[in-house]
Amino acid sequence: MSSLRPALLLTCLFTCSSLPALAEQAPLVEVVQPERTLVRDELITFGSLRSDESTVIRPELGGRLAAVHFREGEAVKAGELLVSLDDAIARAELAQAQANLDLAEKSFARTQLLFKRGASNAQAQDEAQSQQQAARASLALAQARLDKTQIRAPYDGVLGLRQVSVGDYLSAGQDLVNLEVLDPLKVDFRIPQKAVSQVGLGQAIELSLDAYPGERFKGTIIALNPRLDEVGRSQAIRAQVDNQDQRLKPGQFVKVSVILAERPQALLIPEEAVMPMGQLLFVNLVVDGKVERRQIRIGQRLRGKAEVVEGLQGDETLISAGWQKVAPGREVRTVKRGEGV
Repeated sequence: MSSLRPALLLTCLFTCSSLPALAEQAPLVEVVQPERTLVRDELITFGSLRSDESTVIRPELGGRLAAVHFREGEAVKAGELLVSLDDAIARAELAQAQANLDLAEKSFARTQLLFKRGASNAQAQDEAQSQQQAARASLALAQARLDKTQIRAPYDGVLGLRQVSVGDYLSAGQDLVNLEVLDPLKVDFRIPQKAVSQVGLGQAIELSLDAYPGERFKGTIIALNPRLDEVGRSQAIRAQVDNQDQRLKPGQFVKVSVILAERPQALLIPEEAVMPMGQLLFVNLVVDGKVERRQIRIGQRLRGKAEVVEGLQGDETLISAGWQKVAPGREVRTVKRGEGV
């Protein structure tokens, strides 16, 4: 037993002398540098895409469908022939009107000649001239009816699905096919009345939709309804978005972000670095190896980060983890964020 006492005594002395050194060791904290990046103030709402121009091709006159000159879903140019109706009756009416005009013109010429010779009176000449003008109007009407049997595209666009077949008898105004202008597209959406003063013509917007996750499509506001909806107290707004590749389709439901303001050099810090104390917010800095506490003011909060609008310059070293165990003026040991405390 007596031989063990010196060894125990030495062990006790070594352990006891090491305790103060361990107790006084500076705490380890995780630190991070603020970052500068683009931050936007956005108004988020929802809307629907619309064709820039949209119409349904319909005949103005009834008749049998003689020929279809397009393929469904194809792009067409303005004035391109789409549908032909049976024009046999229209052509016969045109020929009859032309014959009536020829007769009226000859009758008017004879009446003029007789009037010059004194063999006719002014009334007969006026009646012949009136008949000539009526025949000309009849010819123009017959020509217009014939032209209406050829149905053409009113503007450049993309055709939809055909609703009729060759041989069908069409009524005036019957749907044949829809025609859409897909580039650019319009997007209609609404904003609450409290945001009306923040939105104006030419303002930028961005669209996102489920069909293309992670992508954003840029657009511009082109029109605002001057009258607010009395039920919802909201303003209807129309924007325009480029669609050269035609990936976007009319009728799609979209999320609309109206860009109210942009700050390209906004200062962001991790949210876990923010220390709330009552109504105030603080961060803990490491300055010359010691903790310094500083009050800040926060703007936007974005995906785990907070925008600092007041209180930091951007070159500071912040404690992001471990600030709960330190106090201002205390020395600390640091590791970079992600390396663990």
